[in-house]
Amino acid sequence: MTMGHVETLERNETKLVGYKATASLNQVLETSIVGKLREELFGKRNEIANLIDDKGIYLVQVYEEVEWTPDVPFTSIVAVEVSDFAHMQGEFVQHTIPAGKYVKVTHKGPESQIGSTYDTIHTEGISGPRPFDFEYWADIHTLALEESTIAIYFPE
Repeated sequence: MTMGHVETLERNETKLVGYKATASLNQVLETSIVGKLREELFGKRNEIANLIDDKGIYLVQVYEEVEWTPDVPFTSIVAVEVSDFAHMQGEFVQHTIPAGKYVKVTHKGPESQIGSTYDTIHTEGISGPRPFDFEYWADIHTLALEESTIAIYFPE
């Protein structure tokens, strides 16, 4: 695992549709809930109206305003990008990532090692406490590979 390029950039608003779960990091790791939601969403992506990208999936992590530990619950939203929320049906939740300035860090290596990248981000002061962050997985079928890359974004 390596932490790749770090850059600051402007992002447009991003509309997302997917699934939501609230759990602590320890619970997420024990139950693999994010992986299960990701697989379920990928299987149902053809049911989502106004889909922009048929491969990429986002993981948005929304934090409470408390000191974070691996036992503090937070919300995970596993979602795909859509052009608008018209014609949304049933079980899916809607979420919007606001436009603005973000720090982008690239994690290189298997997803299972992404915790090391987050540790480096914290210890090097790249990002401190924040209301949310998000990851973009360009192709979920490569997440276990050494050459996998995951983009991690933090609001600036």
